Amino acid sequence: MKKIGLLLCFQLFLSAGNLSELVDLALGNKLIESSKYTLEAAKDKSSAITTSYMPSLSIGANASFNQEETMTSPDKSTTSYARLSFTLYDGGKRGALMEQQEALVKNASFTLQSVQNDVVLKVVYYYYSYLSALSSKESIEQKLGQLNAERYRLEKFLLVGSATGDEIQKIISSIEQAKIQLLQTEVLINNIFNTLEYLTNQSVSIQSGSTLTLKESSEATRYDILALEAMTHTAKAQATIAKAPSLPTIALEDTYSRFDNDYKQLNDSGFDRQNTLMLTAQWKIFDFGSTSSSYESAHKEYLSKTSQLAYEKSKAKASLKSAQNSYDIALRKIEASKERVKAADMTYDLVQKKFQNGIVNNVAYLDALSDKYNAKSELETSINDVEYQKAVVLYEMGKEIKGSIQ
Repeated sequence: MKKIGLLLCFQLFLSAGNLSELVDLALGNKLIESSKYTLEAAKDKSSAITTSYMPSLSIGANASFNQEETMTSPDKSTTSYARLSFTLYDGGKRGALMEQQEALVKNASFTLQSVQNDVVLKVVYYYYSYLSALSSKESIEQKLGQLNAERYRLEKFLLVGSATGDEIQKIISSIEQAKIQLLQTEVLINNIFNTLEYLTNQSVSIQSGSTLTLKESSEATRYDILALEAMTHTAKAQATIAKAPSLPTIALEDTYSRFDNDYKQLNDSGFDRQNTLMLTAQWKIFDFGSTSSSYESAHKEYLSKTSQLAYEKSKAKASLKSAQNSYDIALRKIEASKERVKAADMTYDLVQKKFQNGIVNNVAYLDALSDKYNAKSELETSINDVEYQKAVVLYEMGKEIKGSIQ
């Protein structure tokens, strides 16, 4: 009773575990939190780049003390100023930087969505893997119960000479093999719980009954492909940035200054303020090919990203076809498994009666018994595999898996 009480208390600390609740927990893990921070950082940097090209206002002051006073150098002087600056043209660097950062924001956004969908797909996989493992465990336990019942029956027959010791030994051997299978299945279940624990950041319990809905709809682009597209735009903008130093830079600057000069030997000119409007242009016409090399490097990086994007798009199409084929095969497996269960049940009932009447040996009986419970476990696994394959198809179609969970 104490053990039962402790078990019940332990269950209270476990989070609820239907598939939808497990997914909600997993979407709050640290990996997704990291991606969210990356997106926020990209947005903040984008804002910083945009505002950095707005007109800037700066103020300053200085004081000087000269050892020898001259007409142009007072004994002491102070200067204060306010300067308004604005870059009119910088060779296209401004527009390219903004375009690049906008692409980086898109990349971070699509990466976040991709990470979320990846995590959901993993949770779906382990959820249905657990249900399949649990079904396998129940089948093995039922098989063990049947084997122990037959062992008990044969041991009674052995006492009256109606059974032999080797028949019992074969039953015992099958019992031990089933115990090993049961232990392996329990290890698998434990590993699944451990994986879900790090995906959700807490211990969970798993409840059956969740399904996924796969509706016919137009295909979209996977989030990771969209993220790669954004990185390709980033590389293109980087090439423009690398080329910018070869073009002129034009800036406008307006400076208002106040002077306070202290002449001991000479008369003060009375000049104490000035406003200077300055238009500057700069054009680097030779740099030993540095700018050209930087541009070629950035352009080739863009071409590399373009090729990688084309490859990944082609690969994604193939992956979608494979996922759809796997889903179709999984559906067929269900029908085949149902037929196998019917056949295995009929065979087992027939062989069991013949075995108990001494018409067939226990080898045939054990084969029929194993086939019966293996068929039942295979059917449950096939049903669970169909649900997981739905998630894979949704993933490859670029759809959000979470919204299809029921």
